[in-house]
Amino acid sequence: MDAEESVELTAEEFLRNRRLKLLLIIGVCLNAFVVFNSDLGLDTHIHLTYATNEEIHGEAILDWGHTRPIDSTASDPSYTPTKDNGWYNFIGDSSMDVRLFSFAVTLGFIAILYKNDLQELATIVAIYPAFIFSTGRGYPEVFLAAMLFAVVILISRASREERRLNRQLQSLAIAVPMAAVVYAKGIDMQWGLPFGLAALLWFEIANRNDSLKARMSNPIQVLTGFGVSIALGMFLIGIFEMNSTLSIIAEQPSRFASAMLFAILDVVVIYALFGMVLWPFIGSAIKGLKQANDLETATLTGMIVAFSVAITIYVAALWTYESTLWNADWPWMILTMGNNGRYISLMLIPAFMLLRRMNEIGLDVECLESPGEKYHHLVIGVALILPLSLLASIHAQTMWTDDAADTLNSGLEDGEDFLFVHDATLGMHYLYTFHTAIEDVHKRNITGHWRSPDSGWEQELYSNEEIENRGNLSDVGWIVISPNIEW
Repeated sequence: MDAEESVELTAEEFLRNRRLKLLLIIGVCLNAFVVFNSDLGLDTHIHLTYATNEEIHGEAILDWGHTRPIDSTASDPSYTPTKDNGWYNFIGDSSMDVRLFSFAVTLGFIAILYKNDLQELATIVAIYPAFIFSTGRGYPEVFLAAMLFAVVILISRASREERRLNRQLQSLAIAVPMAAVVYAKGIDMQWGLPFGLAALLWFEIANRNDSLKARMSNPIQVLTGFGVSIALGMFLIGIFEMNSTLSIIAEQPSRFASAMLFAILDVVVIYALFGMVLWPFIGSAIKGLKQANDLETATLTGMIVAFSVAITIYVAALWTYESTLWNADWPWMILTMGNNGRYISLMLIPAFMLLRRMNEIGLDVECLESPGEKYHHLVIGVALILPLSLLASIHAQTMWTDDAADTLNSGLEDGEDFLFVHDATLGMHYLYTFHTAIEDVHKRNITGHWRSPDSGWEQELYSNEEIENRGNLSDVGWIVISPNIEW
């Protein structure tokens, strides 16, 4: 009887592994398809402009004007702050470069996870709709997730290391992947160092004081401390206007409060619990955190909560800031900006690695590798996101501006400008899709201008009047009007 049960169990595991591999292959194919099927994202067009200008002029600038212009209804090519670092440093300076790099990062990350005995996690990465979306559009989410995987590995090693020097080196090494993360997000890579120093201090304290180690090994205490500290810190930065985006917290408190509710729904519920298929495990994970007394578990928990709180507050502040800047209808513009919830994808790897750790130390917590009774819920979760994965890959993204750019490309003469009329919401972002689509914009000395429909652009255009903080329209020979604009 035991032998029969053993054979039956082995057969079940064999079928699971076959399904897993099939799902992984499907995920890889979807990522390969989306790379060549999807238009690049709006932010990627911005970064491509930075990259090409740096290649040609030696400076990373937006030569048609900043995406956050001084006059919120018009572009100004003279307002072009220089950017020192960002995602543009990684992606190359052509659309094909971006596509190949994006697919290489995704495929490489899946392979690394698979080779490190994390086949289930590799499959989730391959089919996660937000990653497929980001891969097709040339966004950095998969790259950032790979860097966070390195951070998790270093935290795991530092937590278990008994030799002091090795532990110190592993803690400090966290600065390297974090430097890549902040650099990709446009922040000087030296800001990766504080993360390494904080990890060094954290593990040194834990290994020198038994009383403090007991508290630092309690996930509930750690997540409470980290979560409150990050939230308080970001609110103070906003109140004292130390950051332009976060300053909106003090300027528009009621709108920010409503944005927080939508951000929690978008970031935590839709993109994290549902999109990452974490919901089958959340109940047992909460119970496990209450029972755990483990430094690695507590550290991972603190990191996840800290990043999640920071991302949620930032997304809410970004929505509030941009809606004010664009004078957009509230809260309907959230539908346009809802994909910002994908930022939480940084936490996909840490979240599943935390579940795995709690399962390893004997807590009654299911994980991807040992789903137990949650297996059927996991299957349901995967089945629910697969249509979104297919939609993100096969439907992908197309832009009407491509057709307009083709017409401009053949019609514009050297030195001739064009005017793009579009709603203030993402108007400047759409303008730069022309920059990457029109051939030789630098050699041909072509400048694109943007105006919102209510900017008075008709009078400005025909009178040749020069207005402060607006580009000169005297050389405009073509007008491109967005399909949703009546004229």
